[in-house]
Amino acid sequence: MYRQVKVAKRHVDYQRIVWRDDSLSEIKDFRLSRVTVGTSCAPYLAVKVLQQIAIDEGEKYPLAAGRVKTDFYIDDLMTGCQSETEAKEIYKQMNDLLEKGGFKLQKWTSNREELMKWWQKENIGIKDREIKEDSVTKILGLTWNRCSDTFHYVVKMPTEMPETKRQIIAEICRLYDPLGWIAPCVVTAKVFIQKLWLARLDWDVKLPSELLLEWKTYRKELCNLSRFQIPRWVQKADSNIQVELHGFSDASTVAYSAVVYLRCITALGQVESHLLSAKTKVAPVKQVSVSRLELCGAVLLTKLLVEVSNVLKIDKANLHAWTDSTIVLAWLSDHPSRWKTFVANRTSEILTRLDAAQWSYVKTKDNPADCASRGVKPSDLISDELWKCGPAWLRNNKMEYVKPLSICTKTDLEMRLVKAHMEVINPNDDAEDLTLKFSSLRKLIRTLAYWTVTSRRSNGEFRVTRQQQTSYYY
Repeated sequence: MYRQVKVAKRHVDYQRIVWRDDSLSEIKDFRLSRVTVGTSCAPYLAVKVLQQIAIDEGEKYPLAAGRVKTDFYIDDLMTGCQSETEAKEIYKQMNDLLEKGGFKLQKWTSNREELMKWWQKENIGIKDREIKEDSVTKILGLTWNRCSDTFHYVVKMPTEMPETKRQIIAEICRLYDPLGWIAPCVVTAKVFIQKLWLARLDWDVKLPSELLLEWKTYRKELCNLSRFQIPRWVQKADSNIQVELHGFSDASTVAYSAVVYLRCITALGQVESHLLSAKTKVAPVKQVSVSRLELCGAVLLTKLLVEVSNVLKIDKANLHAWTDSTIVLAWLSDHPSRWKTFVANRTSEILTRLDAAQWSYVKTKDNPADCASRGVKPSDLISDELWKCGPAWLRNNKMEYVKPLSICTKTDLEMRLVKAHMEVINPNDDAEDLTLKFSSLRKLIRTLAYWTVTSRRSNGEFRVTRQQQTSYYY
């Protein structure tokens, strides 16, 4: 894809390379006239060219233009539609649109066998567009099984056991989970990295036996993630009666988390809920109260809810947030100016994006974010329906959004202190009452103004011009 994008002539001098065939040959200068793989600007330039094609030629191809702007990840198109007829039209428009810029899409695949057969007929004689015989196609580090229409994880661990901090951190970085579907397992690895830093170990020194045993146990459990499955289609369709986003947040002493679910009421009246995205963050090394960490989790959830709603184009009125912390609900129910700086800044950030009425209370046992804040074993996550689909009452026809009666408890510690100065004047002390020494208010004001100007001028603080003096006297 990159080699299809030509660089402007005035910029090719920034892509100069020197070359010679052998040590005896003369060194020659070359200028790369195409976008070069490996440069930091290459992904942006390639994506920008695709978007510019959609802007310039998109009027003729309405089904393809919008998807080029939103459904491309670098050179991979990941999109969907409501019918096979629409899919065929998208295929035609997408090819015609991108051919305007010299791009040719290859390796089409779908979960419908009829479309696969139709594409094979369309691409007879074009080897680059042959569909793989294997039904598993890799996408963003995940694997998508088009036959079962589900996502899977493939874990390929090296045979050699890492024993140093450098090797372990390099292996943890390979746990690529872009949407946070296995966040309860990955957060354990994040916490382990923090433990390595607190141990103050050198990069290439073997870990102590306790840490090494903990890592080996976790590494062995990772192989079970290959059995974790999650459906691609979350029942979202144009015919749905209602579509809502429900987010849950939680915190523990080691981490805090946020998870978002899609709740759909289908045209047949059935209620479905599915996991969409999740995020976790490790608690700071500096000791922070659990209540404050719960508030940080609420901030994380707010950002995630808004981000997902923008992608799925869901109205703000259909966003709902849940937490099991009554203190957080109490902080959100009042104005941020009442609280100390830490709480005030975060409650203000939340309330600028979500209303306080959109936050509700959930019991800890029904909070799916609880496992993501504490960490679970991969073998337990495989069968955890609370994590995959959310609490059971999320699939009820009617939802109850409640807050406990004791919501305003234990908030005094974070309340901002208001300082007030009080002065007592003795009414019998006539010497301090200047009003008794002047017969008119005008004379009192002129005297005070003259005294103020004279005292400041003698101290050298400022000079008063004739015009300024007039403002004091009149």
